[in-house]
Amino acid sequence: MLRTSFGRPLRRSLVRYYVEPVPKHVPSNNNLEHTLSHKELREQAIAEALAREEEAIQKSKQIRELTEKSKELITVLNKTPTTLMNERIAKLNQDLSKIPQDKIKQLDEQLREYMINNMHLTDDIIENRPWANKNLKNGRKISAKESESKASSMTNQYTSQFPNLKPTPDYKEYSEQELYLRQLDHLRTSGALGSRLENVYKPQRDTTNPPSITQTTISNLMAAGCHLGHATSSFRSNFQPFIYGTYNGIHLIDLNQTISQLQTACKVIEGVSEKGGVILFVGTHKNWSIQESLVAAAERAKGYYVSKRWIPGTITNYIEVSKQIKDPSMKQQIDMENKPLNSAVTSNSIIKPDLVILLNPVENRNCIKECLSACIPTIALCDTDMEPSLITYPIPCNDENVRSVNLMLGIMSKAAEAGVKRRLDIIKQLKETERQAAKQQLQESQQDPFQEGAAL
Repeated sequence: MLRTSFGRPLRRSLVRYYVEPVPKHVPSNNNLEHTLSHKELREQAIAEALAREEEAIQKSKQIRELTEKSKELITVLNKTPTTLMNERIAKLNQDLSKIPQDKIKQLDEQLREYMINNMHLTDDIIENRPWANKNLKNGRKISAKESESKASSMTNQYTSQFPNLKPTPDYKEYSEQELYLRQLDHLRTSGALGSRLENVYKPQRDTTNPPSITQTTISNLMAAGCHLGHATSSFRSNFQPFIYGTYNGIHLIDLNQTISQLQTACKVIEGVSEKGGVILFVGTHKNWSIQESLVAAAERAKGYYVSKRWIPGTITNYIEVSKQIKDPSMKQQIDMENKPLNSAVTSNSIIKPDLVILLNPVENRNCIKECLSACIPTIALCDTDMEPSLITYPIPCNDENVRSVNLMLGIMSKAAEAGVKRRLDIIKQLKETERQAAKQQLQESQQDPFQEGAAL
């Protein structure tokens, strides 16, 4: 008799009894076929769903394209003359007479359903249709003149401004023209929102459009850093009247003295320029911004400038130094109107400036010595390390800061420009007076023979 243990059969061997484990789930042939068929059905269902979704996407795309094309055709149809419309309707009726009536009825139903479901026309297009004379919203009659005016206004709104603009469909991206127009519309509606900065400092204005001395205040000088001097160790004792105090080991310049000295210097520059004097700007700074301001100031003042290096003997030994100038066009005389004369400059003639303006006098001590020996007045930006007694009209100011140097240079060149303008106005007025006097003299000379004949 065979025994059972935990529901498992025991088999007898020749030597002993042993337990043979039986697998819990042994798949049969029917179950395997059922599993495979279920997997295939699932994959088939997924493939069919994807195909239906792709077909729906393609169909919706075709409907959108057809809708846009239909709108364009409706727009063209609205602009078609009545005579052409009658001809097309007659031809269409002739073609439809060859088709069975049931198919025509089915086609009409499909077109009506398509128009109701997909064609969402705007009110201006609906009101402008020849076959519709009612407003869908208000339910009132619309006259032909009113509909024509609305259509023309809507058309002119876009075609007059953007005649070459072609709108893109809703499912496509915006074109470059539409993006540009949207940006312009955003700037018109929302571009002015937010904070607005006013009185913003722009460094190029000190060169292109500098302020005049009447527009300059102490706050402008302080903002430009004109009050910052050198270290107290490099202080000159004669500069004491221009010192305001010390801060963190440097001297502070009194800007009240600065603006007072600047006003005096501007009056001198304006007077020299008005009398036709030669003004020479000397600035050997290596900063490109100061170099540009120096050139612009010399052009504005109708003067001259030295920007690279001061050649020793340019004033005191002019005859020897001028021999290095080989080009004769570099030597020419000008009149009071700053126009070149035909007379050439001889080699023995000595030309000296009437006023020298120095931007960095410490580096140009040779120029100062030559001006002192030739009795030429000088104007210089004197820092706390400069001896102001060597300068005729010293201006206490920071001579190393780019902004302060450009500001001072622009103010002084503006004063020279005012003097040049006043001189040219005087010359113009003088020429006008001479012309009127000559004209009057000519008229008197023409009238004298008649008066003599009448006397005889």
